[in-house]
Amino acid sequence: MKRKLFLIAGLAGLLTLSGCTKFLEEKSQSDVIPKTATDFRELLIGSGYMTNSEPMNYLYFMDDDVDFFLEYANDPSNVVGTYDAQQNYLWYTWQPKLADINGLGILISEDPSVTTYAQYYTKILGCNAVLDNIDKSIGTQQEKDRVKAEALAVRAMYYFRLANLYGEPYNVNPKSLCVPLKLSSSIVAEPMVQATVGDVYDQVVHDLQEAASLMDPLQIVRKDFHINQPAIHILLSRVFLYMERWKESVAEANKVFEQGGKLLDMTTLDTKYGNWLNYNNVEVEWVFGGNTQPNQSTYTPSATFLSTYDATNDARYRVGFSLLTNSGVQLVSKLPTGADLAQALRSSEALLNRAEASVQLDDLGGALKDLNDLRRKRIDGYANEVIGDKATLLQAIRDERRKEFAYEGFRWFDLRRYGMPEISHRYQHDLGESVLQYKLTKNDPMYVLPFPTSVLLKNPGLKQSASGQMPDRIGQ
Repeated sequence: MKRKLFLIAGLAGLLTLSGCTKFLEEKSQSDVIPKTATDFRELLIGSGYMTNSEPMNYLYFMDDDVDFFLEYANDPSNVVGTYDAQQNYLWYTWQPKLADINGLGILISEDPSVTTYAQYYTKILGCNAVLDNIDKSIGTQQEKDRVKAEALAVRAMYYFRLANLYGEPYNVNPKSLCVPLKLSSSIVAEPMVQATVGDVYDQVVHDLQEAASLMDPLQIVRKDFHINQPAIHILLSRVFLYMERWKESVAEANKVFEQGGKLLDMTTLDTKYGNWLNYNNVEVEWVFGGNTQPNQSTYTPSATFLSTYDATNDARYRVGFSLLTNSGVQLVSKLPTGADLAQALRSSEALLNRAEASVQLDDLGGALKDLNDLRRKRIDGYANEVIGDKATLLQAIRDERRKEFAYEGFRWFDLRRYGMPEISHRYQHDLGESVLQYKLTKNDPMYVLPFPTSVLLKNPGLKQSASGQMPDRIGQ
């Protein structure tokens, strides 16, 4: 798999420069020209699938699960005033210039190609190139259908992420401006204007549903680093949850288990198990992408968040966090490190998506069963809880989701759809200085990220978000 990534990655650059049609008309110097469905599947791995980097790996600085000011650590100097803390200060304190410079004042996005926005569109281009040409390839219809389904599903995931980075929450204002929809690999000379949040979500649903219709009749393949049928239905369940289309979210979650989705009994694991975001975990359907918290050895979970775990009996706490003995800091250890792919779609999400949607449909019994079923697989000696109040049960499910997917890129997106609540972060510029409080207010404009200036200059069809036009945020 990794060898294919490197062999095919060079083709993506050619596609970016010339478009796939022109590329197919010319013979490359190395005679590597995609002709068969298998060729295009390998091309998709190099140009469309995510590598071991993650364009939005800064998001966890912005939510309520991280703390740069470690009052419960033996030695706060491990973070306070350090290079890493200063470098990520703008994200942590929600500053309007966070897309352009880092906390040290160093320009980070002069080249638009290095921005989160451009990195996702580069992968979208790779998917588009495959989609534009797969029907003309050599191979069986089943081979073509699988490649097409993969490209559609992966492209949909990228647009879903872009919508939740640069658009308002769907359940707040689907008619607000979002990001451009580019659905072919052809070169466009004119500025690309923004589609609405609703338009982007509709395209995401369309792509995922078409992907499912193409792939569902095919054999389910697991553990090959390609997106599969259950993973596509997990994504559909998630998207419908965000759109508050509760019945459809439940229906898609059900399909995951109909297609063989399972849950891992984590209570049997010990601390040596390490991360569980890999194919050794029976509930993982797709492994992809880079680390969502690359600084897991530097930044710690907030004390408030850690207190939500049963530290004695919850296996996610036992094998997901580790105590740094020289500082007394509890660090995240659940995520893969180094060059390993570090993200996963797994059936536990389908269960929690279904539970949350079931509450909204007033199926409290079904929702409670899902919640208890998950907890039994996570908490030693767990006894089923009885929750009869709708609001209490909904909050319990959301709290479980927070613990289950901590530092995996979920929390910021979830906070947006929960109503964009107020968040406070404490920050100390250096030891001995005052501890400042920074606030993200309820419905704060920064819940929609600003576009980098370099991207705006590259595409004048974009309109800067309100968050990019705010004054600097001042700590109190």
